[in-house]
Amino acid sequence: MKPPRSPARAAKSSRVASPDAPAPGRPASASASIASAPGPAMPEEAPALPLGELLRSWKFWAVMGTLAALVALFTFGFTQDPKLVPSPLVGKPAPLFAVQQLNGTGSVDLAALRGTPVILNFWASWCVACRDEAHVLEEAYLQFEQQEHRVRVVGIAIQDAPEQALAFAKHFGKTYFLALDTSKGEISMNYGLYGVPETFFIDADGQVAFKQIGPVTPELIRTQVTKLSARQKGSS
Repeated sequence: MKPPRSPARAAKSSRVASPDAPAPGRPASASASIASAPGPAMPEEAPALPLGELLRSWKFWAVMGTLAALVALFTFGFTQDPKLVPSPLVGKPAPLFAVQQLNGTGSVDLAALRGTPVILNFWASWCVACRDEAHVLEEAYLQFEQQEHRVRVVGIAIQDAPEQALAFAKHFGKTYFLALDTSKGEISMNYGLYGVPETFFIDADGQVAFKQIGPVTPELIRTQVTKLSARQKGSS
């Protein structure tokens, strides 16, 4: 049996420092020093401009004007059907070009066709809508060019490869004059194309009489050929 602890020893043990406490004569831990140290001073926020001064700023109105113009531009663009936008070429001379025939050995110089109305169609082998109008243009060629000699039908493929364009023409039975646009797309750019298909009806004087955006129909071609013929008689 152990003897009971004396009061002196109990008092001595009660004075033992805890492990977390700093030893006598030694500074406090680094963490305590960092916690107690003052942090860096935060930069003061710039005061906001008064409303009156902001409204008098030319920069404010310049930004607001730019935003308003962009909103108006996008609103107009999204609400306008490009098929309804009139072509700036209508009533003006058709841009001239000269091309070699893709599906034959001939050539066409638009300037040399003066005196004969022209149906100028822009198309491409990758164009889905061009498939729908292929037979319409072929029938117009057979009737109005081959039989009645009233117009000349010319088709120009844009952004296309010769092999693919020829394969498309063979598959859909296109036998009228076909050619390729230049490697830089100069012909289609001169005519201000939105896409394909697009068809221009050029009168005997070389003026653009009508522009069709999208596939043509037999009724549209018949109507435009009749108008071209009337204009040709009126100018002769």
